[in-house]
Amino acid sequence: MTESPEGILASDADRDEAASALADAVASGRMSLADHNARLDALFAARTQEQVAAVTVDLPVLPVRRGALYRAVDPYRCVVIGGSAQRAGRFAIGRFCSLTAAFGSFELDLRAAVPSQDEITLTVWGLAARIAITVPAHWRVNNQVLVAGNRQAMADREGNPKEPLLRMRGTCIGGSFRLAQE
Repeated sequence: MTESPEGILASDADRDEAASALADAVASGRMSLADHNARLDALFAARTQEQVAAVTVDLPVLPVRRGALYRAVDPYRCVVIGGSAQRAGRFAIGRFCSLTAAFGSFELDLRAAVPSQDEITLTVWGLAARIAITVPAHWRVNNQVLVAGNRQAMADREGNPKEPLLRMRGTCIGGSFRLAQE
């Protein structure tokens, strides 16, 4: 077998690893969703390992994390099953967002988040999980999460009507739920 004149052909595993690095970069606020989409297009059009590597060349090399059986994070959903995940930094959060954690932990820090609208509804589902949510000090908060387990939640906060309102709904069974405003 001879090497392609363009270089060594990329495998599906090479593309999957690069796609995971791009997803982590979006989740950590290192790139926008538009940049992510453009890079994914380039990634799946890449034929060689060199072309695949070019898509992630400016991203930091992070240690391999296998922190969950399943993990998904985007502006409208945050899911972790059997492990841990964190969402912090500058990122967009959709009008309706869900956070689901089962047999693991999720930390959601909204202090630098960019709400898509003035009112955000966050639906929280937890099963034997540790869920910690940090809200900016100036946001208004309406918390109606039912918790059967350890609960440390701040009181509802009414404030300036021009500030974002976070409406929280859902159920946590077992584990712990913490809601703090900083």
